[in-house]
Amino acid sequence: MPIYQAKIYANGKLASSTDRAGNFTLSLAKGQQLKVIAQGYLAFAKTIERADSLIVYLKDNPLGADTTYQTLYTGALKRKLSTAAISEIYTSQLELTNSRSTGGLLVGRMPGLFTNQSSGEPGADAVSLSLRGATPLIMVDGTPQSFGAINPEQIESITLLKDAVSTAMLGMRASNGILYITTRRGREEAQKISFKVQSGIQTPLVLPKSLNAFSYATLYNEALANDNKSPLYSLEALAAYRDGSDPFTYPDVNWYDQVLKNNAAFSRFDLAVSGGAKTSNYFVNLDYLDQGGLFRTDPKNSYNTNADFKRYSFRSNASIDLSKMFTSSVRLGAQIQNGNEPGATVPTIFSNLLSTPANAIPVFNPNGSLAGTDNYLSNIYGQTFRSGYRLYNQVEFKVDVDLKAKLDVLTKGLYAKALVAYNSYLFENINRAKREEVFEMQVNAAGDTTYTRRGAVGVPMSNIGTVTGRNSSLYGEFALGYQRRIGVHGFDAYLQASNDKMSYSSLLPENYRGIAAKASYNYKEKYLLDVAFGYNGVERFAEGRRYGFFPAIGLGWNITEERFMQFVPFIDYLKLRGSYGLTGNVSAGRFTYLQNYARGAGYNVGTTPTGANGIIQASLANPNITWEKAKKLNLGVDARFFNNKLGTTVEYFVNHFYDLLQRPNTGSAILGAAYPLVNIGKLERNGMEFQLTYQDHIGKFNYFIQPNISYFRSINTFIDEAPREYPWQVRTGLPGGQPFGYIAEGLFQTNAEAASSPVIAGYTARAGDIKYRDLNKDGTIDSRDVAPIGHRRPLTFYGINLGFDIKGFDFSALIQGVENRQFFFTGANVFEFTNNGKGQAFEHHLGRWTPENATTASYPRLSVGANPNNEVNSSYWLKSGDYMRLRNLEVGYTLPAKVTRKAGIATARIFFNGANLLTWSEFKEVDPESNSGGYPIPRTLSGGINIKF
Repeated sequence: MPIYQAKIYANGKLASSTDRAGNFTLSLAKGQQLKVIAQGYLAFAKTIERADSLIVYLKDNPLGADTTYQTLYTGALKRKLSTAAISEIYTSQLELTNSRSTGGLLVGRMPGLFTNQSSGEPGADAVSLSLRGATPLIMVDGTPQSFGAINPEQIESITLLKDAVSTAMLGMRASNGILYITTRRGREEAQKISFKVQSGIQTPLVLPKSLNAFSYATLYNEALANDNKSPLYSLEALAAYRDGSDPFTYPDVNWYDQVLKNNAAFSRFDLAVSGGAKTSNYFVNLDYLDQGGLFRTDPKNSYNTNADFKRYSFRSNASIDLSKMFTSSVRLGAQIQNGNEPGATVPTIFSNLLSTPANAIPVFNPNGSLAGTDNYLSNIYGQTFRSGYRLYNQVEFKVDVDLKAKLDVLTKGLYAKALVAYNSYLFENINRAKREEVFEMQVNAAGDTTYTRRGAVGVPMSNIGTVTGRNSSLYGEFALGYQRRIGVHGFDAYLQASNDKMSYSSLLPENYRGIAAKASYNYKEKYLLDVAFGYNGVERFAEGRRYGFFPAIGLGWNITEERFMQFVPFIDYLKLRGSYGLTGNVSAGRFTYLQNYARGAGYNVGTTPTGANGIIQASLANPNITWEKAKKLNLGVDARFFNNKLGTTVEYFVNHFYDLLQRPNTGSAILGAAYPLVNIGKLERNGMEFQLTYQDHIGKFNYFIQPNISYFRSINTFIDEAPREYPWQVRTGLPGGQPFGYIAEGLFQTNAEAASSPVIAGYTARAGDIKYRDLNKDGTIDSRDVAPIGHRRPLTFYGINLGFDIKGFDFSALIQGVENRQFFFTGANVFEFTNNGKGQAFEHHLGRWTPENATTASYPRLSVGANPNNEVNSSYWLKSGDYMRLRNLEVGYTLPAKVTRKAGIATARIFFNGANLLTWSEFKEVDPESNSGGYPIPRTLSGGINIKF
């Protein structure tokens, strides 16, 4: 794309500038220095080696003060003129991240945005987003939408709108912030075609380390001895488990190996076509993703039982000037998703993998039937391969049409805009399940073998159920805008009215409507003022309480526009800004103002008692319920130094949330019904965000590094809680999500120590049990001793993005991490012999307390079944969730132009990519991000080629 008015320097002196076609003429001798500078681009410098024509390509400079970002409703705005707290990333950065979901693109890249992935299941990677402590609203091209319908290759930019002045126009939907996605557009240039192919494999990062049969049985006998019970496994049985001499009577099954592969393959194909002229432009994208699952498959099945996922995406964005006055754009998006899993479901299978020990049952009996017992009715092999299958089909379609009219005939800079957007989401869930019988092999004294069915009778393949549904939304907007500079005064105003209606297959429709406006003024682009408001409402509250007014104001000072800054040449850009405003949240409390009734317990009627159903009053209605509110303060500094090589942004924010919906805990139980939600809660969230970027070149070696770090804290400033006996029981004033439990003081080392210490009522403590602090000194460990545990340091998360390129080679890496995060290490993947002694045991149980390793034990004494002392929440089980992960690494090579041009190819880039390659964490037993025994987060290795014509 030609760059107009780029400045051309010869040996440090301004010598020329480019015309509208991007051309310039300049005579330079060999050895002289050429430099090209343009707003929004990195500077280009070259020492002339020979007299010849030269084509100069400038790279986008995301640090430049004159670059733009997408605002809410009003379109692109120069960052220099903004008072808002925003962060953004662009296509060039997104393309270097190996992620099959939009959520995965954002990990570690944007300050203020905390991400966490809890699963690696194809099509359901469960990446949660938290912007300054809350889940942001997702908007795509100006309308609310989900992540699901966006393919990463279709994204032009992603912008975080964090403060009140950037989100106030959305009013009661704005308190959680906004993640704004802008899809790619065509440009005024010749047609470009891009084709990308990528394939690779995924391997599990962490799987639970279960014990083999011999170790399991040995520890089981030890646990029984600790409980003063006789051993279950004889010496002969232990020997058989060790040598594997009788695998049917004494099985030793690694269930993970039976049903999971070492890796799963994926592939992706992407085609994009774009171009345009002065009056029109277009962008078209087709994308196909095929992601395999980790489950093995049985070739005998005529159907697929793996956890596969396929996605077909289409997007078309086109814009045309209908006349000198009217411009119209049409944006189409469609996506088809096909998911598959075993009939027993992925969560059920992984749950049983956690709970089924190696010696529970063999996979098959000698006669080929599936093995099972009364204690183990779920044969994991049967659940994975012989339980049928489930299909999850989704189709999403979106169309946006807008019309913009320039009204310069009325007054210069005035325009009108109309937008209609329709989104339709259809889903079909098919369950074709079956159940195969399991049998227990029994051998009598005479050596005769019988097989006895255990559990339910088998069920052949059947269409148990098909669930279908359709959700849709219709958004309409009409707006008037005004953009104009009059001398030293800059004006930008926008007034709009909108209606957003969402329809659901199983719920009543939901409507948001209102008006909103924003006005911006700048004086010499030096002093900045933004004023915004939203006046909007929703039907979920009682009449008279459905509409609210949400104002915000922002102030900014571009210090570098002051004359005295010319004496500080190393500072290219320095801006101070601040904003304050009111926003709202309506995510809860729908129709709580209406009284609901429910079917109650039965009662007897008549002299001959006959049962009858009754109706009871459900939770009480609250006619005064309304939206939650937040007062937000944000202070920020933006600075660029050394010819825009170094840039930094610093944010400080304090958000006061009030009128939060909570159930009162100070009311009397004599009411006889549950209290309704009431606007009584208060919460404060505060923190700081830092981002630093340095980019430069040494000759042809271009490099950059961009670290960011965020600190975040939330405090419950008011919770309606009942009076507490002791101060450590009070929740008000503590951080949000504060863990509570007993304070552990190590393990009892002797039975005498246990007998002389306070313990849980009804429990006889022994050596190796967890010892707790008796806070109220009453001689008993009970709920009165539950207190806040762990540290109260602010959550800290960071990312480091870095890379370089030279002579066609390029390298990029992303390191991401979290500090001051805590989690409870509890559940089926932690405790031994759960489910009344039928549960699993793991390698970390080898570090259990015994008299021989009493002082170095990393786990309490073993016990069979639930242990009311050792398995309660306490500081003993509160572990560090801190980690640092090499999230992404990519190496690429762009073939020389003299090679590709012969084949009619503009550029061809070969690349190799790895994701989740290395992880450093303090706690090693589980993946620090997912902390579960579910579908594992994968490590990914892939390669591909990107060809452009």
